[in-house]
Amino acid sequence: MQISRRDLYNRVWSTPMSKLSRELDISDVGLAKVCRRHNIPRPPRGYWAKLAAGKAPPKPALPSSKIDTVELDAVRHRIAETPKVDIDRASIKAAQAAQGEALAGVAAATFERLTNAKPSADGFVTCGSSRVMACSLSSATVERACRVLDAIERALPAAGARLAHNQEAKRVEVDVGGERLGISLAENYTRTETVEVDPKYSWMKSRTFTYHFTGELRLTITGDFSGRKSWADGKRSRLEEKVESIVAGLASGAQAIAQLRAEREEQRRRWAEAAREAEIARERQRRLRNFSDQLQREAAAWHRYCEVKAYVEHLQSQINASETLSEQSREWLRLATHLARLTDPTKARLEALQSGISGYDYDLPFGRAIVS
Repeated sequence: MQISRRDLYNRVWSTPMSKLSRELDISDVGLAKVCRRHNIPRPPRGYWAKLAAGKAPPKPALPSSKIDTVELDAVRHRIAETPKVDIDRASIKAAQAAQGEALAGVAAATFERLTNAKPSADGFVTCGSSRVMACSLSSATVERACRVLDAIERALPAAGARLAHNQEAKRVEVDVGGERLGISLAENYTRTETVEVDPKYSWMKSRTFTYHFTGELRLTITGDFSGRKSWADGKRSRLEEKVESIVAGLASGAQAIAQLRAEREEQRRRWAEAAREAEIARERQRRLRNFSDQLQREAAAWHRYCEVKAYVEHLQSQINASETLSEQSREWLRLATHLARLTDPTKARLEALQSGISGYDYDLPFGRAIVS
């Protein structure tokens, strides 16, 4: 997909990245990478909340660029489809029908913790540990929230899931076939701001916030996958009616995590294989260079031998047969002839070849060096 750089810039500053990425059929991470690659500024964290409050920072100008068209690689950056998982819906309905006054284990512990907790100055009742679910609510919705958690806890076995206590992370997680997902429940709220001006110093202002709870619940799961991660009360149905969808989402999310891990392991395997092949190629080149260097040294030694031998022979040819040389002169010629023979690499190389060099490939080392 191609889009003009200016058009993408305008859309990034008019639509949140999470929503725009879905419209463009790519992941939000992929969209962010495209913006960085093409030097397209993006809204900072908290921009949309500030915009809603009328306090958004000014939008930066689009920097100039030689590239006017942006290529969105759908194959590379498309949002991964969450696997569809079949769950035992009959078991879920049976679990819902079996709900009574007594809450299930984690839901009961969470209810006890919330009812004994003291609300914060802003009215929040919170809890979260390896024994109880992570919650942030008002006191008015505690009982209903725990009923929702009870329904989910009872329905999890229908998807082969269970609640697990993570002592290290200090939270309750959902374990689906060995894959762990975080889970939390919160109540939606609105916030109003009150600004008080000091009667003596007008420049001194204090801001206080008042939180107004809506009674609407939102359940969120966390995990490394691209798929649905939250369910909330809506105009047509409440969270209690979405237990089946929540359980199916948990199972799908777990399978997506496993699938993503397998893909990453396969990618790492391919990278390792490519690195191994590159190392083999480098070693082959190193051996080839070594072979060439050694061969050139031998050839150079042979040429030096030929030059020395020819020189000695030339000297001998210039001496008259009738001319009598001193003992020292004759010794000089004998030593020169002997040293010339010593510089000849031919004999040593022939012996090495005749003794048998296994194979003859550039992958093999040059063999025993005849000259240094």
